[in-house]
Amino acid sequence: MLVLLVYLLTLIPSVGLDNSGVWSSAAAYGGVSSPPGYPLWTLWAWGFTKLLPFSNLAWRVAVSSAVAGALACGVIALMVSRGGAAILEKMPDSQRLKPKEEQWLRAICGYVAGMVFGLNGAFWPEAVVVAVWPVSILLLCLLLCLLMRWNFQPENRRFLYVAAFVYGLLLTNSQIELALAPAIPFLVMAGNAKVGRDMFLAAGMIFLVELSGYWPNYFPYSDFHPGECLVVVLLGVIMSLMGFGLVAWTRRAFSEWKAILICSGLFLFGLAFYFYLPIASMTDPPINWGYPRTVEGFFHVVTRGQYEKASPVSSLRPFLEQVHRYFLMAGKEFGWPYLLLCLIPFCRLRRLAAMVRRWLLGSLVAYGSLACLMLAVLNLSSDGQTWELYKTYFSASYVVLALWMGHGLVILGARLIRPAEQPQKFISPSDRG
Repeated sequence: MLVLLVYLLTLIPSVGLDNSGVWSSAAAYGGVSSPPGYPLWTLWAWGFTKLLPFSNLAWRVAVSSAVAGALACGVIALMVSRGGAAILEKMPDSQRLKPKEEQWLRAICGYVAGMVFGLNGAFWPEAVVVAVWPVSILLLCLLLCLLMRWNFQPENRRFLYVAAFVYGLLLTNSQIELALAPAIPFLVMAGNAKVGRDMFLAAGMIFLVELSGYWPNYFPYSDFHPGECLVVVLLGVIMSLMGFGLVAWTRRAFSEWKAILICSGLFLFGLAFYFYLPIASMTDPPINWGYPRTVEGFFHVVTRGQYEKASPVSSLRPFLEQVHRYFLMAGKEFGWPYLLLCLIPFCRLRRLAAMVRRWLLGSLVAYGSLACLMLAVLNLSSDGQTWELYKTYFSASYVVLALWMGHGLVILGARLIRPAEQPQKFISPSDRG
């Protein structure tokens, strides 16, 4: 609630810069916003324009950003608390805190992690204006939360199935989060190696189809970028090698095909929210970008046809320079002391429970996707204005940093306030006799 209060106190009073006016009008009339249309966000913001009967439309839509951002912080706190419970369960009985003390420790660490993320320099400015990004971060947090629960309770596959649906929804609101896709099989494998194996194999098959469209020997006139081809090939090789390695380890393949089919169906069902765009376009709203009521207009909007295509990095040196620039930015926006706390769970990795270790290693791949892979795809220039413009996208990777920081606080707190050892009672020689 405190982070929501901070957002409301710093909320923009009216229409701001960028696409604020377009998005506000699209939300007010349930129209078609700028590509890729943002159907889920439009419905979310439209609800706030109807629920709040006062002030101007832009302020009401900005409130929807604040609420989404605050909910995302709450989900982060929930994940830290749940992960903290698994961390504390592994501690020896002599070092365990009292149940009430453990509950307070988990609650405080979760609260701190949520507040640190909510008030970081890359996300806070988006949560107080008319923006689609807070809803994307909320969906990302829900996705990670569901996959964490799947990791801790792999027998309950409802968490996995709902996570597939949420990821489909996420891609309707933020296509840049497609960078997280290579990490999904790793997070699934953390809960169940067989399901992860089949997901890697399915990803490898998708890679072969994708490769046929990019490789110039087969399609010499295709419009491809060398960086795109390099990224696709590298990811495809990793997915295929992981799949074949798990096949050799488990000595089976596609034994979990039903789970893969259900996940694929629910993922596509989440993506089906894009079909809201032609329906909304038929009502002739004031904001009717690209007229997606037609097939051509629909694909033009969904594929962001009016924007310049991505040109991923194609050499190592500029990529390493961008990684260095990213960590400097993360230290500034997220905070250097908090980054140091993120290292604590990995320093004690071998002493943690097996399911916590698997989750941390899976989240490490997710962080690499949201930071390094996104860097490779965006391929930002070296000027500071470009990084200032795109720094919002990297707040997605700060979600994982906030989780690590919260887990580090749990470990540190348990070490600092652990119960003192009870002094041994002195037994005199006469008592022994």
